[in-house]
Amino acid sequence: MLLILAMLSARAADLPPPLTLDIPIPANLALPTWLGEPTTPATTFATLDLPIFTPDPEASLLVTVYFQEKQDGFMRISWQGTQGAQVLSDNFYENIGMANQRSLLISPSTLIGDGTLIFQCSDATLGIERIKLEWLENKESLVSPQLQDLLVTPSVGPTQASLTLNGQPAPAEPGAWQNELVTVPLIDSALRIEEGVEFSVDLDKVPSSARLAFQEAGLPFGQHLVVWINQQRAGTITPSVPDLLDSGFISDATSATNYVGWRDGSYYVPVSLLKQGINTVQFSGESETAGTSVGSSASDAGSQAPVAIKGLVLQLDYTTAPTITSTTTSSATSPTTAPVTSDFLLPQPSLEPTGPIEPTSTETPSTTTTPTTTP
Repeated sequence: MLLILAMLSARAADLPPPLTLDIPIPANLALPTWLGEPTTPATTFATLDLPIFTPDPEASLLVTVYFQEKQDGFMRISWQGTQGAQVLSDNFYENIGMANQRSLLISPSTLIGDGTLIFQCSDATLGIERIKLEWLENKESLVSPQLQDLLVTPSVGPTQASLTLNGQPAPAEPGAWQNELVTVPLIDSALRIEEGVEFSVDLDKVPSSARLAFQEAGLPFGQHLVVWINQQRAGTITPSVPDLLDSGFISDATSATNYVGWRDGSYYVPVSLLKQGINTVQFSGESETAGTSVGSSASDAGSQAPVAIKGLVLQLDYTTAPTITSTTTSSATSPTTAPVTSDFLLPQPSLEPTGPIEPTSTETPSTTTTPTTTP
């Protein structure tokens, strides 16, 4: 046993440490032996080539990109290796048109031999501020039997499911119930909210307790989000602050430090504000020091800085699982625009439910836009 542990420790020590590259890459930067000289070939679209010399045939490469999305644009990521060219992501954007952070996991089966990692954007400039490259190895771990996906843990940052790191658009989270808990997704993709967006859900009855959870990007430090339930101020959410070793902390031209990436937020909803029928949820930005909101009411919800959320869900605790008839997302500042809707029906529980059950039918809204510029 001790011999096995010693072998694993020695193996881990053989893998290179994480590497963070600021773009543009300085010409005199000392590069590790596993990374060749980056090049920016003259092509129709801005392109960055990173030659990779795989240090271990069983290692995976976690690539985290910090970038500015171009409106209606795209970022394509490809691998040119011994098995030919392979597109890893047709479009790495999440269609929010603002600073973003996403990660991509490249498996050993793709990295066979040496190759070139290629980034290509739909503009004359890449829009990439930083790239972090981290080699990962397989290890034994203790995982709940309910989790079926491979879990990926970087040196800094949260553990994620590999499905979220495949370079494809995030799948819409289905509505589900487990015992007496009902989970209702209020959004199916990342969405900008600073101009005021209203989320709606139709409830059969008021739950005994409720919780909102989401991921947020763009909210400046020193601000929190005000939660509005049915046009009433319900409370505030301060998103979590990432580890200070996180590469998402980037200084701008004024030397101010901002975080590029997604932060977790959650809120325990006062059920006294909920009602049977249509319920609405909105968010607005507010300074933590001044205590004044950018918008003084839910109809004014918004923040001067670009703010986006994704993965917004409402958890409801019932004595019996109800039927959730519909959810709606609409712009609070454009009442003449027809709202995007999502209708689904949660199944009634059996006498002895054994676990979460997905909706029997699902219709998810389409809040993303297809890039008008195609690769």
